[in-house]
Amino acid sequence: MIDLLLLAGIALCAISVIMAIVSVARTEAPRGAALALVLGIVALFATTLLDQRPLGLESVTQSWQRLIGGESFGADTSVTAPPAVVGQGTDAPAASEPAPQAGMQDGEREPAPPGVEGPAESSATSQ
Repeated sequence: MIDLLLLAGIALCAISVIMAIVSVARTEAPRGAALALVLGIVALFATTLLDQRPLGLESVTQSWQRLIGGESFGADTSVTAPPAVVGQGTDAPAASEPAPQAGMQDGEREPAPPGVEGPAESSATSQ
């Protein structure tokens, strides 16, 4: 989240410079550029308050790398589930074992859900 805030603040400041150049070239007041610059600076100040890293080029490149790697969105891939302990008296079937099918023999198909016709039923009713 902090990475997104930092990069958004930098992007707003950069866009405000372009907006200001275009506004001055058109001989208009650069109000939108000023607003974007203020919002960018506020985002950068919020980043420095929330993050322990000092604001600099290294923190920007680290934030960019984390954003590209998908780590900025809270997807922490380093956390794994603890391994299951075998034989501690659990009666539930293991996750790798398929659930038993009641009344199903080899070669039988599962019944279609209600309201959905199977292939044999649809050909018989269409004739």
